[in-house]
Amino acid sequence: MVAGRANTDDVFEALLRQTITESVIGGKGYGVSGDEDLFARLRHYERRALQEQLSSQTLQVISSARRLLGGRLQRSGSRDVGV
Repeated sequence: MVAGRANTDDVFEALLRQTITESVIGGKGYGVSGDEDLFARLRHYERRALQEQLSSQTLQVISSARRLLGGRLQRSGSRDVGV
């Protein structure tokens, strides 16, 4: 039974990582508003992943996605300030 649960967790985490990756890659054209919404969701995912003790690989995907979006938000924000 425990092995079945571990397998289910692996599938869940793999789907979560895939969804996060596709959201960040697919969201390139959405602009700052969409990025801010996704960034907020990623913060929520990170809190839950820590609570649920998900794998370090899943935490790394979330962290990388936040870092990528953070850079995009900063670049977009700096363009708006200069206008």
